[in-house]
Amino acid sequence: MGEGLAKVGLQQLARAAGMYVATLVTHGLTFALWNHRGDLQMILLTGPMALPVLMLSARRYWPAYGVGWWAAMMSFIVARGYPLPGMALAYLGCVLLLYGTALLLERFRGDQSIDDFPRLWWFLLVAAVLLPLTTTGMALWLNTLLPTIPWLHKQWWHMALAMGLGFVLLTPAVLSLSNPASALRRDMPGMRVWLVTALILVLLWVAWGLLGNIDTLRAILLIAPAPLLIYVALCAQIPGVSAVNMALGAIAMQLSLSGHGPFLQGDAQSSTLTVQLWMLGMSVVSLLFAALVEQRRTVRNALFASSSEAQHLAGRLIVAQEQERARVARDLHDDINQRLALASMHLSSLRQKVEEHHRHDVTQLQNELIALSGDVRALSHGLHPSTLEHTGLALALGELCRTHRHRSGPTIALHIPEEPDGLPCEVTLCLYRVTQEALRNALKHAHAKRIDVALTIAGDQVELTITDDGRGFDAQSGGWQGLGLMSISERARLLGGSCRLRSALGEGTQLCVCLPLQMPS
Repeated sequence: MGEGLAKVGLQQLARAAGMYVATLVTHGLTFALWNHRGDLQMILLTGPMALPVLMLSARRYWPAYGVGWWAAMMSFIVARGYPLPGMALAYLGCVLLLYGTALLLERFRGDQSIDDFPRLWWFLLVAAVLLPLTTTGMALWLNTLLPTIPWLHKQWWHMALAMGLGFVLLTPAVLSLSNPASALRRDMPGMRVWLVTALILVLLWVAWGLLGNIDTLRAILLIAPAPLLIYVALCAQIPGVSAVNMALGAIAMQLSLSGHGPFLQGDAQSSTLTVQLWMLGMSVVSLLFAALVEQRRTVRNALFASSSEAQHLAGRLIVAQEQERARVARDLHDDINQRLALASMHLSSLRQKVEEHHRHDVTQLQNELIALSGDVRALSHGLHPSTLEHTGLALALGELCRTHRHRSGPTIALHIPEEPDGLPCEVTLCLYRVTQEALRNALKHAHAKRIDVALTIAGDQVELTITDDGRGFDAQSGGWQGLGLMSISERARLLGGSCRLRSALGEGTQLCVCLPLQMPS
């Protein structure tokens, strides 16, 4: 019992310490993007960092995260020499507001990705609008009661915009990266994407610095990052867009503080507000576009997984079908056919005992049993060709062609090496089944008079071509998608091969199946 409590205590302490360090890091990044000339914040990142941690964690860990976040913020207050009572209450209120926001955004918890637009709009409303306004209102109210940080006395909209901007940029990126089903975690962009992005950011920095003060070019310069954001959204989705937007904001603020760039206004406050509004608008639009891209990637990955599962099930179905065919063929041959032979023997014995005028009837009945036995034998062979296992592919295909030639009377020419060597069992069975189905279609549907079956082995693949002079059909109309031809295509695809069909009305049909000799894993 005591060991369990100690383990839980250590877990809580570790989470609080981790939040403490993360808060110090994000607060340092916040101050790196601070407009120190006007003592105005461009973006606040500590709350946007803590919110996704709460959303993705069990509630029993929330107190530890809250304590770690509050302790880090108070460490900063002590180091800067700001008033303690007022700021202690302010940050305690921020922790409670973060708890409430995490509860309102409960639907984002778990492994759900942030690519559903109703949920995304709800997130923007709660985290990027209501939470900043509520926090700002609380800070202004505390200003009337207790001494607080000097910059809280500035215009309230700067703090609200800075906070909202942080929630738009950082929180969705963390949620997206934390989601196990995130498309970015499966399709991580390569180094080339980041190099291209860095190069374009440098070019934008230079262009804004050199041309930003030209009024006629300002509109073009403001929308110049749009192609970059589209490119990053396609390659890196929400996290990449958030990182690029933060980099653009840092560049814009640095240029504005140095007296350059398209965001420069008459004073530091107006320049900061311009950068914030531009970043907020660009961030929301690019976030929506990145969410759409992530949604499409997620759907594509889900379809790919479903397709892979369907292929796996189709392969298992074909294997089960062949096993069942072998069982039925064995039962027909070893049981039914033997019983028919025994019945024929009894009829032979009975024929010697009956009167002369009944012997003809017994003989006729025996002949019917013999014919039935032959049909059962042929059915058994069609279900599972034993000759394929015992004599090889060449003789099995030859017997198959002779059987169809004998039954239907067409000319069937077989062009095949004496006995192809090195063919895997799966390939030989597939080639036999494809030939069997193609001959059946050519005789039953195309009414062909001549059929050519050719098997060639070249390099690491084997090719089976079956051509008939039947009536053909319009392959473009989709009439080839019958069950038999679909089965042929599926068998070839499961072995890593391909199936091509050429046909036209009155011009016959050509079916070509190409299979690799090396089986896919």
